Amino acid sequence: MTFLARWQQLLGIRPEEGRSVGLFFLHNFLLGIGTILVYVAANVILLENHPETSLPLAYAASALAMLGAGQVYAHYEHHLGLQKVAVRVLLAVVVLMAVIGVLVAFGESVAAAVAIMAGYRVIYLLTNLEFWGVSAVVFDVRQGRRLFGVISSGDMPAKALGAVLAVLVHHHAELLWLLLLAFGAYVGALLVVQATGRSHQVEVRSAARAVRPEAVATPLRRWLGSSRLVGTMCLSMLLLAAVTTGIEYIFFVNVKEQFHDQAQVMRYVGTVLALTYLVAMLLKLAVTGRALDRLGPRPVLLALPLVLLAGFALFGVRNELGQAGLLLYLCGLFLVQEVLRRAFFDPVFLVLFQPLPAAERLQAHTLAKGVYEPLGLGLGALLLLALPTNLGWQIGWMLVLIAGAALLLYRTYGHYLAELSHAVGRRFGEASLPESGPLTAASIPGALNRPAASEAEVAALVAALGNKASRAAATTQLLALGTTALPALCPLLESGAAEEPIMRRVAYICGQLPGAASHRALVQLARQPALTCREAALRALRYHPDSPTNAPVFRELLGQELRLARQLLHGQASAGTGPLYHALGYELKRLEQRLFGLLQQLYPPQPIRDAQRHVAQATRERQANALEILDNLIDRPTYQALQTLLEVGSPAAKAARFDRLLPGAPAAFARLPEAVAEHGETLFTDWTLSLALRQLPPARTHLALLQPHLASASLLVREAALAALQYWATTQPAAYQAALTETPDLADQLMHHAATAHISAADRVAVLQRTALFAATPPNVLSAIVPIMQEVELQADEQLFAQGDLGNSLFIVHEGQVGIFTGAHQLAAFGPGDFFGELALLDAEPRSATARALAPTLAFRLDQEDFYDVMEERPEVLRNILRVLCQRLRRQNEVGGK
Repeated sequence: MTFLARWQQLLGIRPEEGRSVGLFFLHNFLLGIGTILVYVAANVILLENHPETSLPLAYAASALAMLGAGQVYAHYEHHLGLQKVAVRVLLAVVVLMAVIGVLVAFGESVAAAVAIMAGYRVIYLLTNLEFWGVSAVVFDVRQGRRLFGVISSGDMPAKALGAVLAVLVHHHAELLWLLLLAFGAYVGALLVVQATGRSHQVEVRSAARAVRPEAVATPLRRWLGSSRLVGTMCLSMLLLAAVTTGIEYIFFVNVKEQFHDQAQVMRYVGTVLALTYLVAMLLKLAVTGRALDRLGPRPVLLALPLVLLAGFALFGVRNELGQAGLLLYLCGLFLVQEVLRRAFFDPVFLVLFQPLPAAERLQAHTLAKGVYEPLGLGLGALLLLALPTNLGWQIGWMLVLIAGAALLLYRTYGHYLAELSHAVGRRFGEASLPESGPLTAASIPGALNRPAASEAEVAALVAALGNKASRAAATTQLLALGTTALPALCPLLESGAAEEPIMRRVAYICGQLPGAASHRALVQLARQPALTCREAALRALRYHPDSPTNAPVFRELLGQELRLARQLLHGQASAGTGPLYHALGYELKRLEQRLFGLLQQLYPPQPIRDAQRHVAQATRERQANALEILDNLIDRPTYQALQTLLEVGSPAAKAARFDRLLPGAPAAFARLPEAVAEHGETLFTDWTLSLALRQLPPARTHLALLQPHLASASLLVREAALAALQYWATTQPAAYQAALTETPDLADQLMHHAATAHISAADRVAVLQRTALFAATPPNVLSAIVPIMQEVELQADEQLFAQGDLGNSLFIVHEGQVGIFTGAHQLAAFGPGDFFGELALLDAEPRSATARALAPTLAFRLDQEDFYDVMEERPEVLRNILRVLCQRLRRQNEVGGK
């Protein structure tokens, strides 16, 4: 690993983010150099001209100038677009630099000093709006958490350098050289922002969202934004700006009173500023991201006002410290305020706006920085001018304002969670897309007037669930019986002894009949060792209300799943990059779905469902919002484990993180094939198990692992176990013959397999993978289709189906060729790997043409009823079919449009 890669890993920067972070860091560094040099120039002149009165006047003038500049920026941001505005802002800053240079060269009055400070504040505002506006569009909320502290630390070394220069600069002539250097820095920043625009899509794009349930009133939206999050955050920014203005004022004024010599004043102030910026930079790089990750936004957001409250409370002990102690107190107050604001508050404040749609996000940032922060600066100036200059009065009003800011920020976090829920909620609102829920008696035909059934009738209906021809009718009749059927159904779930198709149907019925008995049975089913039972139970429990009494059970199951995830990650890390590696990846995806199902039983289910939906298949921004709401909803260890599973990374790195998160030594799959064979279909799909069985090394002790799988209900697993035996017979004939002596039926099983196999189950999976309809479907899912693939052999010119026949089957050509005809006219021809009749899987309609073999043909038929069962078990199959059908429809529309 290179030094750069190690450095990026330490800072939490992913390889694909390196260039972006580098550009933004450099951009902020150059802006920081320019801004701090103007700040030094302004303060050198102000501290020479009665700072007791000139500073409040400068603050007031700066507030008015910033308000005007913020309104101009907001106008052009809305009309020109962010990329153009970013370039023009830096051009405007270069012009302002020329104006400030003229004022420094020829103006020595208080008015000139105030104008220079106002110019500095406008430059600071415009560069801040430009930089964070671009950042807010390029990075999502999760990246913001990790990276905003890093990219915003770029200006800290620059400002530390400027503070050092403040120690050395005492004359106006020297200030002009600083301004010239600042001019060059802003030109460099202009070049960097142009490079950023070329490598990133700096564009404001927002996906459609539902109307907010608690939106800000329309007349107030211009000043408070569309979300309550923006309003409370902006008001808290106003109060914080007033407090920070007051702290800066009392620090500068008391330094001026303590050191009458201008050189000493600048030396002291410069030293404090340099120390402040260096500490803030180190904290931003090393602590901010980790603090957000471990503590969440609320504690980090409240750190600034709470620490300042504690600092103001210490004001009472100032008399015991003397004049030198008072200066030290004020210096510490200023330093702590600056460090906390720059290292923690500013990055978190920006993260809080990330769940907003892009346009609202930029409006919110412009409101906070371009309106409310200047208003806070003006409020601070007004209070400094209007109230007595006694230090006690000044600390008093700052104490009141910071308490108000703390209360607002506490409420802001609640609005942030509401905004996250809105961001991942249903796009068109719950009213138009309701969640499916349990069936009611009124929704089932005949349920209200149906007499109670006897135990024998219920038992017959349960048995009928195992027959594909009668299971739909049996399911409807059992649902019609309602809770009277539960005494016969619940024991089946609690025992876990029913066959898998029956168990899934019974779980579905119990899910549609909420009650204490059905809930207890489903919870018991979830505790069964077989994970297919757990999956069926969790799907059914979606329709039941929460039951806090079962929380310990689901906590226990959650722990089991996390320990299994650690084992799977260790196994995947040792599997290389072959088929078994990818099969274990699918097992981890199944595990993620079970984790979400368990979380729905432990936390408010709707936010969990929304987050699950967007994590799985949404845009990057919605995925990030989904992860963020999970981070703020579920407990930290579980979230960190789930985040590890969901985010991109190597299995080895993920396994190492799981080892740190979970107590105890990992029970890793050190010998992967043996471990998978040992757990079998209890923990794994038949495809994963079949791959592991084929990789079992020949050994006499492995016969005990193979024997249970020779009688598996899965053809794929039986074939893999028999193939392992055949390989053993070839490589170690003596040991194999000894095993035959002990278990003579092994030879009969091998012969039976050779006599009955035509196209193996593994080959059928390969056939499906070569078909465009299933090419994107994982083989773990395709293995569930294998049992319903029926071979169809046709001679040349033999008819497969006729026009007008009811179509309820899909066909896949394996060998030969099939033609599609209307009368004598051939419409199309399908060869090996092609499929036709896919619409019949979803909707049985009369065939629109005749299919006839053009040569000796072997095809596979998939019937609709069987396929429905597979889709019920593996929803991924339906998603892929819909994707292919949509692609075909889109192509047809494009052809028709031409």
